[in-house]
Formats: sequence, structure tokens, C-alpha cells
Amino acid sequence: MPKLFSSLALAPVMGITLVALSGCIVIDAEEGVLHENWDGAHTYGPLKGADVSAQTVTIRVTSNGCTTKDFIGADVRKTGSDRFSVGFYREKEDYCRANLPDGVALTWDFAELGIPEGADVSVRNSVRN
Repeated sequence: MPKLFSSLALAPVMGITLVALSGCIVIDAEEGVLHENWDGAHTYGPLKGADVSAQTVTIRVTSNGCTTKDFIGADVRKTGSDRFSVGFYREKEDYCRANLPDGVALTWDFAELGIPEGADVSVRNSVRN
């Protein structure tokens, strides 16, 4: 019985078939941006610590060595006549490789957050070590 096809004769056909069946995925995203919510709602991840003083809010967040306030967003909401709550969320991922088991402490003063002096402020995020 004669051979109709040899293995070498099928190689170009198999190559063309693989190229035709393979897909291409293109991701159009800004490097380092974790998410963008269309409705303005954010996911408030757990913090390593939080402290509200008379004029500042300090949070402790996980970090791989490069996290600064530019990496963290703050969502401030008025909850009463002189009461405000702040939710913190990560806007950019930290791709550095430092070992910081305690994370980093970041501080905002009330003016940076648009909160009036002397207001009662709470943090919406949960705190976990």
C-alpha cells in the first residue's frame, strides 16, 4: 500500500493550521493600575493599622518597598454634621522586591483629605496584622 502523505509533507500544513487557530490577546491597560470602577465604588482592602489623631490619619499598608501615598487612594464621605469616614484603596501595585513584613506607614492631614479641622473621623477599612 503506497503512502499518501509523508510526515515532512504535513509540516507546513500543520504550521499554518497552528497559526490560524492560535489567538492573540491584547491588554490595553496602564502599567501598575489595579482597577478602575466605572461607578466610583472602591474595594477597601484590609490595613495593617490605622490611627486618627486631631489633625491626621495614618494608615499602615503592605508594601514591597515602593508604596507611597501616590499608590493609595482615599474616599472621604461626610456621615454627619461634623463627622467623616475615609476608605483607603490601592490604586497602583507595588512591584518592588523588598521584604517589609510591617508594611509602611502613610499619613494624610485633614486638609489633604478635605476634612475640616476638629472633625470626627473614622476609617472604613478593616485592620488586620
